Amino acid sequence: MYCTIAIWYLKPDLQSEGIAALKQLAKDVEEHEPDTWGYLIHSGAAGSAPPWPDGTIVFVEMYKDKEAFLYHLNGPVFSTFVKEQGHLFQPTPGSDAPFVLVQNVDRIQGFLRQQAGEATG
Repeated sequence: MYCTIAIWYLKPDLQSEGIAALKQLAKDVEEHEPDTWGYLIHSGAAGSAPPWPDGTIVFVEMYKDKEAFLYHLNGPVFSTFVKEQGHLFQPTPGSDAPFVLVQNVDRIQGFLRQQAGEATG
């Protein structure tokens, strides 16, 4: 399995539109990328210490293997999302591309219960 954690930042005046676009992205990934085994999108929650800046989006992603991750990254679903919705996110300095922090992680242990697949919002 190949796992990543990515952090993006929505522009303050486009957060509602961005959340709607992210919900659709998750649905599209689930429908069109069977080797994406988990694709969880979170917003920074109140009560965190230190607090998340407004508009912080955290992706927790699990892929069958590195090839599945690269397919996601370069494939039609994500490429189209970035092209059409990238303007909703804070840009990388000197570029129009969204600013993204990405870390690859190795799972030591853990689980996802079936209920974890149910969105709360």
